[in-house]
Amino acid sequence: MEFYASCPAAFEQALARELRALGIRRPRPLKGRVSFEGSVRDAYRVCLWSHLASRVLLVLGRFACATPNDLYQGTYDLPWHEIIRPGASIAVSAHGTNPELRNSRFSMQKAKDGIVDRMVDETGSRPAVDTHAPDARIVLTIRGDRASMSLDLSGEPLFKRLSRTVLARAPQGVDILRPDYAALVLAEAGFPELCQSARDAGTEPPVLVDLACADGGVLLEAAAWLTDRAPGAARTRWGFQGWAGHDRAIWRELLAEAREREQAASRRPGRIVATDPDERAVEASKRVVAAGRIACAVDIIDPKADALRRALGRNVPAGVIVADTSVMAPDVIPSALRLATDAAALAPCASTPIAWLSRPHGGLRIPGRAPSSTSTLLLGSDELQLVCLASASAEAAGRPYPGAGAGEPHSGKGSGSNRTADQKPSRAARATVDVGDGKPIPLLVPESEQFARRLIKVARQRRKWARREGITCYRVYDADLPDYSAAIDLYEGTPVEADRGQRDRALAGGGRNRLGEEHGHDGDRNKLDAAHGHAAEPATERWIVVAEYAAPKTVDPELARDRMLDILAIAPRVLGVPPEHVHAKTRQRSRGGSQYGKQGASVRHGGSPQADATPPLGDVLIREGGLSFTVNFNDYLDTGIFLDHRITRGLVREHARQARTFLNLFAYTGTATCYTADAGVEETVTVDLSNTYLDWAERNMALNGFTGSAHHFVRDDVLAWVEQQVRGRNRWDLIFCDPPTFSNSSRMGERTWDVQRDHVELLKGVVGLLEQGGVAIFSCNLRSFKPDVEALRTAGIGLEDITERTIPEDFQRNKRIHHCYLVRRL
Repeated sequence: MEFYASCPAAFEQALARELRALGIRRPRPLKGRVSFEGSVRDAYRVCLWSHLASRVLLVLGRFACATPNDLYQGTYDLPWHEIIRPGASIAVSAHGTNPELRNSRFSMQKAKDGIVDRMVDETGSRPAVDTHAPDARIVLTIRGDRASMSLDLSGEPLFKRLSRTVLARAPQGVDILRPDYAALVLAEAGFPELCQSARDAGTEPPVLVDLACADGGVLLEAAAWLTDRAPGAARTRWGFQGWAGHDRAIWRELLAEAREREQAASRRPGRIVATDPDERAVEASKRVVAAGRIACAVDIIDPKADALRRALGRNVPAGVIVADTSVMAPDVIPSALRLATDAAALAPCASTPIAWLSRPHGGLRIPGRAPSSTSTLLLGSDELQLVCLASASAEAAGRPYPGAGAGEPHSGKGSGSNRTADQKPSRAARATVDVGDGKPIPLLVPESEQFARRLIKVARQRRKWARREGITCYRVYDADLPDYSAAIDLYEGTPVEADRGQRDRALAGGGRNRLGEEHGHDGDRNKLDAAHGHAAEPATERWIVVAEYAAPKTVDPELARDRMLDILAIAPRVLGVPPEHVHAKTRQRSRGGSQYGKQGASVRHGGSPQADATPPLGDVLIREGGLSFTVNFNDYLDTGIFLDHRITRGLVREHARQARTFLNLFAYTGTATCYTADAGVEETVTVDLSNTYLDWAERNMALNGFTGSAHHFVRDDVLAWVEQQVRGRNRWDLIFCDPPTFSNSSRMGERTWDVQRDHVELLKGVVGLLEQGGVAIFSCNLRSFKPDVEALRTAGIGLEDITERTIPEDFQRNKRIHHCYLVRRL
């Protein structure tokens, strides 16, 4: 009988090794699958014991399939009454196309017709179709003018084996690494072979050292191997139960064998030592491990080399080191890399192979350990990198590490690249730099010492300037050194938790007011300082945001990564910021994109990120211009306030002193609205397409005591809203308009926005909303922006470039950070 086990790309070689270990003869790795021939028992064994396969399928037949008629006839010719168990429900899925069969849904329907018609002709009854939970799932695959039909023996994918208890106990927001990906990390390190060798020899099982346990996914999978627990033992529903050829006796025999093996292994349950530089990951792993009822000992230790040395002791059986930094915050990664380097230097770990799962170019490099393989993996839309470092003894002897198989190099074809003789050498030694606190900082790149010296100098200058100007949030560094292309912003503020009690007592109530509604109470301002009375202000703390500019393709990505990691290690020490208050982001040098985009979502189970999930509104209160604002360092590329607009906001306030009404378009978090309310305008209107930002804007207004019916918040497509208002009677004395560079939000319908292309039409509408003698302040952050002065003049619009006056001292290195204009009716 012919079978194949499907798998994600880059799993093929590891899966083939696993099938050989299960007694499968001559498994043949292909793209996204491993084919094999065998008996029903062999197929059941793979279903029950494979950690790496996604599904196991029985090939039913192949036939010529150039046309829809070929597909129907080829499907009909198969003896479905001998394949499908009587009374079983069915579902058909289709993959692949050819010139005549271009629609997979059509192909699926045609194949289903062939199956149903043959069943009716042979048995007189029509099988039920259940696309959600069928008893038998048939898979059609079309390649060119040939097709194959297969029966899925698995039912649900084999990687869906996390128990409901584990999923329920995982902390909110934590996605446990998909079990087959966790298994690949262990397999590439050679952990399964070490476990089996120990069982065969009757010796102590290997020790797993997990230096970045993340969400506990690798720990669960390692425990299954240590305790010899079959991954499919707890499953009760299988695809082969809808197969007429299902042999219940063989399946019961295999289940009994699996129970005996697990019972025998329980006498030597093995041991796992785990840690993580991120305390939240440690807590998540503890909960997942407890819910998983792991039989082996799991020691959770401090993320320090001394703690690891004590936990391992002297007489340590062979083992492996693993780590999963794929969901680790960038500012924590340097700590994980240093821990791995220190751990590899310990005597018990000197000959231990290492497998490191990370984001692209975030893999581990250790002096004296060259990677034996590097693979690129795809998990949903996430690209991951798996780097394996051979044990020092195996590398010296020229042998592959256990996971590579006997004489079989790891293949990275189509999914990465095998690092062999042309592998870039690891740096022989780490340089260090002392930033003045007497504690040298290890560096991945020796030249990072120049960055440290530069940062020390500019930080001292910026600190004096900021203290003189009364500024608490400012840019410290802005790609001063071309090779260290990042921006570093410093924020001083108060955690919301520390300040919430006083703020809650200070703020008046009141709901959102939409334009034209009558709602709430009066808009008198309640000064926060007065409301706080004599209560002591909570102590301020410091945070930094390190925004890396994406390196050009000509720069070695690994070198760029190492420089960024050095920046993240040096900056908090120079600026006196605790590591947990460091936030790293990456910005693309591009013309498009929203000016305040959301950070990418992580997909751990292989599904899609929740598109409309609303993040919390931030966790730190800052002060600027005598006002309070909420900022958020975690969820967005921007924090909730554009520091380069500090002078612009002051300019808006000055103009607002002569205005009665104010309109804020593309308002973001409403900081400009707060400034005008502080200047004493009688009425404000704040417009943005995002409910998230309108909530944020209203919060900022309330923080400063501006509530009531005089302040309106409008959720709408700004362009459409302006067009509508121009036809009405509402006019404003002062308008601030700071549109994004580009937007293609689905909430705009088929319309897209490009500031260079569309600014003339926008400003026509803005000027149309001005009272006689009114003024608008227009800003944009497109570096190459050039206003169409002639077209604007023809439309009766005057433009005064005030950009030079609005660039703050801390942004003088980047004078094209924004453009700013006064706009009036001619």
